[in-house]
Amino acid sequence: MKKLLILILIIPFLSCETNTIEIEKTAGEWYRGGWKGKKFQLSDDKYVDLAKKFMDAYENMDPATMVEMTTDTVKFHPADVAGIFDVDMTNTDFIVARQAPIDSINRNYTFLLPIKLEETSSTIIETHFREDRYLKTGETESVLLFERLIFNADDKINRVVQWMRPVE
Repeated sequence: MKKLLILILIIPFLSCETNTIEIEKTAGEWYRGGWKGKKFQLSDDKYVDLAKKFMDAYENMDPATMVEMTTDTVKFHPADVAGIFDVDMTNTDFIVARQAPIDSINRNYTFLLPIKLEETSSTIIETHFREDRYLKTGETESVLLFERLIFNADDKINRVVQWMRPVE
């Protein structure tokens, strides 16, 4: 009888189904341009992996991989020069020229955060890192960078925005 009672009590627990409902929480707000009024939400971690691959390619001085991961033209907002530039990414010329004085690079990442604006097909990776540049002259430069990489609907980077400050 005890076994029957235990069985009767256990069966309902074994037959219970767990239903998970995923809700996309939004927060914050974009205040400018065509995205004005849109709220932020977390995006897929696959963009963290894509961004890390792109940034590792820069650190490893592998411009061919960077070219593969971008649209033909990338809007570039460099940290060290004022302005926004349309960069031809159909070849490696820009990256090679930008890295010409550098012998090697070491990056130490603080975070990579994938976010997107609601009702858009773009994903933004926000990241912060320390970059140590070992120059061909024997000097070393160290900077802190905040970078924003924007991916289009085809998972290609079409904009890179940087802010920089010296390491203290």
